[in-house]
Amino acid sequence: MIQHLKTRPIYIYIIAASLFLSLVLSSLLYVSHHRSLKQAAIKRYTSETLIKGCLFELGIKRQDVHIDGNRISVYVPRKISIDKIFEVFNTLRPLSSSYSIRDNHIISLVIQDITWDIDLLLPKEKSLVAIIVDDMGLSMKAAKKLGSINAALTFSILPFRPYSREVAWYLHSRGKELILHLPMEGNGKNPGKGAIYTYMRPEDIRSILSKDLSQIPFISGVNNHMGSKVTQDKAIMSIVYEEINKKGLFFVDSLTTRDSVCKAVALKTGIPFASRDVFLDNKPTYKYISTQLRKLIFIGRYYRSAIGICHPHPMTIYVLKKEIPKLERQDVELVPVSTFIKMRGDHHSLSRR
Repeated sequence: MIQHLKTRPIYIYIIAASLFLSLVLSSLLYVSHHRSLKQAAIKRYTSETLIKGCLFELGIKRQDVHIDGNRISVYVPRKISIDKIFEVFNTLRPLSSSYSIRDNHIISLVIQDITWDIDLLLPKEKSLVAIIVDDMGLSMKAAKKLGSINAALTFSILPFRPYSREVAWYLHSRGKELILHLPMEGNGKNPGKGAIYTYMRPEDIRSILSKDLSQIPFISGVNNHMGSKVTQDKAIMSIVYEEINKKGLFFVDSLTTRDSVCKAVALKTGIPFASRDVFLDNKPTYKYISTQLRKLIFIGRYYRSAIGICHPHPMTIYVLKKEIPKLERQDVELVPVSTFIKMRGDHHSLSRR
C-alpha cells in the first residue's frame, strides 16, 4: 500500500490539497458574506423600526406611509402640526450620525450608516382623483349598480355592444360623465367590433372611428380598449387624435403598454390629454382592489391628482361602494376625468412621465 502511494505523481496531492483549501476558503467567504448581509438587514430593520415608531407616536396610519428604498413619503393629516412632527423626530438625534431638515418638509437622517429621507406631504388643498370604469355596455345590471353610487365616476362605453346606447342614456340621466372606450389592436386578444388595427389604411381608420363615435351619445372624451400595438404607432395615433379633436374631445391613454407613444403625439398635436396612473382591479379580489385604491389615493396626494381605471366586476363594485364614501375624510375629491383637462389643459402625467 505504501509503495503504491509513493508511485503516484506528486501533482495529484498538490491538486487535491488545492481543492480542499478552495472549498474551505469558499465556505468561510460564504459564511462571512451571509453574516454581512444579515447584519445589514438587522441594521435596516432597526433604523426603519425607529422611524416607524415616531410615525406611530404621531398617529399616522400605515396607509399614509409609502416606503421606496430609503425614501419614506408620509401624508400628514391636517390635525398634526409640522412642529409636532419635528419635535417627535428630534428624539432620534442622539441615535443619528447626521440629522437635517430641508425645505421645511424633508427630514434627512443617518441611523446605523443608513441614510433616510422622510418626505412630509403637507395638506394644502384637496387632492383630485378620477376613476374611469371601462368595458361598459355589456350589462344594464352593472350600469345600474355603478350608477347608484353617489360619486363622480367616469364611464367608458364600448361601441357596438348589446347595451351600449342604453347604458349611455341611463348613466347620462344620472349625471355621469361618459367617454368612448375605443377598441384597438392589442396583444392578440380580440378587441371586438369597431376596432382599429395596425394594418388598416388611414381612410379605413377614419371611417371606423367615425362609426364608433356615433355609437355612444353624450361623450366628452375617448380612451383605448386594449391597444398595446396601436398605441405604439405614431401615424395611427395622429389620425385618431386628428379625428377626435374635430369633435372637441380629449384622449386618456389607458397605458396598456410601456411603449405607448400617446403622450409624445399629444404633445406634438396639442390635443387635450391625460393618462392612467393605476389599474385598480387586475385581480378581482377585495384585498387587491382596496390596496390599489389606496395606492391611487397616495399618488393623488403626492401629485395632487391621479387617474385610476377599473372594470364593472362584482367585487370592484362592492369595493367602490364601501370605500368611496371615506374619500371625503381623507382630503380627496373624486372628480370626472375631464376636470383635469378643464383645470390644467392637460393632466399632470404629461410632465411627470
